[in-house]
Amino acid sequence: MLSVRHRVAIPAPHTHVVHVESTIEGDLPAALVLFMPVWTPGSYLVREYARNVEGFSAEPPARANKVRKNAWRVETGGARRLVVRYRAYANELTVRTSHVDETHAFLVGAALFLGIEGHERLGARVEIEAPTGWRVTTSMRQSGNGWEAADFDTLVDAPFEIGTHREERFDVLGKPHRYSVWPPAALRDSDVRRLVDDTRAIIEHEARLFGGSLPYDAYELLLHVTPRGRGGLEHAASAALVTPPSAYNTREGYLDVLSLVAHEVFHAWNVKRIRPAGLSPYRYQEESYTRLLWWFEGATSYYDWRILRLAGLCTVEEYLDHLASEVAYCDQTPGRLVHALEEASFDAWIKLYRPDENTGNSSVSYYRKGELVCALLDIEIRARSRGRASLDHVLAALWREHGSPERPVPEDGMQAFFERVAGVPLGDLFDAWIRSAAEIDYDKTLAHVGLDVQRHARSDAAPCALGVRLRADSGRAVVAAVTRQGAAWSAGIDPGDEILAVGGTRIESNTVEPALRGRAPGDVVEAIVSRDGRVQTKRVTLDPPRHDRVRLSAKRDAPPAARDAFTAWLGEPALTWQIMESTQ
Repeated sequence: MLSVRHRVAIPAPHTHVVHVESTIEGDLPAALVLFMPVWTPGSYLVREYARNVEGFSAEPPARANKVRKNAWRVETGGARRLVVRYRAYANELTVRTSHVDETHAFLVGAALFLGIEGHERLGARVEIEAPTGWRVTTSMRQSGNGWEAADFDTLVDAPFEIGTHREERFDVLGKPHRYSVWPPAALRDSDVRRLVDDTRAIIEHEARLFGGSLPYDAYELLLHVTPRGRGGLEHAASAALVTPPSAYNTREGYLDVLSLVAHEVFHAWNVKRIRPAGLSPYRYQEESYTRLLWWFEGATSYYDWRILRLAGLCTVEEYLDHLASEVAYCDQTPGRLVHALEEASFDAWIKLYRPDENTGNSSVSYYRKGELVCALLDIEIRARSRGRASLDHVLAALWREHGSPERPVPEDGMQAFFERVAGVPLGDLFDAWIRSAAEIDYDKTLAHVGLDVQRHARSDAAPCALGVRLRADSGRAVVAAVTRQGAAWSAGIDPGDEILAVGGTRIESNTVEPALRGRAPGDVVEAIVSRDGRVQTKRVTLDPPRHDRVRLSAKRDAPPAARDAFTAWLGEPALTWQIMESTQ
C-alpha cells in the first residue's frame, strides 16, 4: 500500500512560482511513472499543464527521466520512500489555470499535482505553507494541518483559494455554503448581500428539480472579480467563477453573473454526478470523448436562465429576450447547417475551445444551440404528452437512475431514456435537432406556448451587407471573419485582408456600414483590399441586410391551451399573457 503527501509552498508569490514536494511511501515498485494531467474536467481542451513544470528532480538514490511530454519515470532504487520536487509557474488567471501573485494564489489541481500511473484511485494528503496572514479555502476535507483527497479525481476536483479573500458564509437547505471573493474589497457590502441572497434562491430552486436535497455536504464558491474575463468551472463541491467588476453595476451584467452561478452549481448534479459514459472514468492524459455535451452543457445552459425565471430573479420579458438572443446567435452562425450537435459535442477538443476565423462557418456551440434545443424539447414534450411530462421529469429521472447511484449515462441511450420518461416518441426531434444539422423550425414549436418569432435588422443598420466581421488593428479595418456564401465570400475577400475602401468610400474604422448607405441588395461595388502588402480590387455583389435581431412575442390569437402551456412552462400566472400583449 502506498501513501502520498504533497507539500505546497509559495515562498515568493510575486514570482508566480509554486514549489511542490511530493512524498510517496510504502512498498514501492522498482519504478513509478508520474504524470501531470493534460486537461481538467469541465474544460475540454488539451492545455498541456506540464509546460509550466520546471526543476523536476527525485531525491537520491532515486533517478528521474522524462518519458513523455507530461510524464516522468522514476527509478526508486529499492527505497521505501520517494521524494520528488518541482516548481510550477502560475500566472494565468482563468478558472482552469493556476494564478499566483502577491495578493493571492488560486491553485488548480490538474495544473499542479502529479498522479501515479496505475494508482489513480490512491488518495493523497495536501499540506500548504501559505505566506504569513493568508488563509486557505477549498472543498477538500480538512484533517489537522492538511487536506485529504480520497483519490486523484478528488485531488483534481478541489481548487484552492489562498490569500486574504473576503469570506461570506450562508446556509442553503441546512448545508453550509461560502463565497470567497478576491480581491477582498472588489464588491460593495450591498452587492455581496444581494449575491448571497440570490444564490440561496438559485440553489433552492435547483434542488427542487432533483428531488429537494443537495448532493454535497458543503459548497465553496471561489469568486474572482477582475476585468480580465468571464467564466466558470464546475466541481463536485465547489465552483470557480470569474466576473468583471462592471457586471455588478447594471441589470444586464448582474443577471449574467447570476446565470453563471446557476450554471456552475447546476453542474453539481448534471455532469459531476449525472455523468456520460464517455467521461467515466476521466482519462487525464488524453482526450475523453462524449457525444452528449449538447445535454450536459446545453441543458445546463437552458436551466441556468430558466432557474432565474422560476426563482423570480428575472422577468418573463428578460427571459424571453435572452432566449431570443440565442436564436439570433444560431441564425447568424452558418456552422449550424454544417455541424450536428452530437458532432459538435464530440469535436469540443478541436473546435469550440480553438476558435479561428472559420469557426462560425464550420461549427456551432453545443452550449448555445444545445440550450435552444433543450428549451424546444421541453416545450415539445409538454405538448406531445398533453402536459403530463416535461424536461423537468427527464432531469429528475436522470438523477434517480444515473446520478444518485453513480451509473454513467450510455452514450447512445439518451433518446430512449427521454421517450420512456416522457411517454411519447421523440425520434424525429433527435434526428433533426441533434443528429443532423438541419434548420430548426422555431415557430412550429414555440407556437405550442403561444409565442411568435420575429426577425429584423437593427433600426440603424445599413440597407445591405458585405458579409464580413471586422476588427480594428492600429486604425486599419481588418477582416476577422467572412460569412460562408456571403457577398465577401463569393468575391474572394479573405480573413486577414485589410479593407481600404468600398464603393469609392474609404473605410476608416472597423465598420463598413457608412460605405453601404444608399446601396441596395444586389448592387455590385468595388472593394479595395490589401493582402500581404499588395492592393487588390474585388467586385462584390451586396447581400440583403442581416436580420440579426430576434424577438419572441405573445401571439394575440394564441388559443387558451397555448397560454396555459406558457404559464406551466415559465411558472407565471395567467395575467402574464395580458401584460405581454399590452407591452407589444
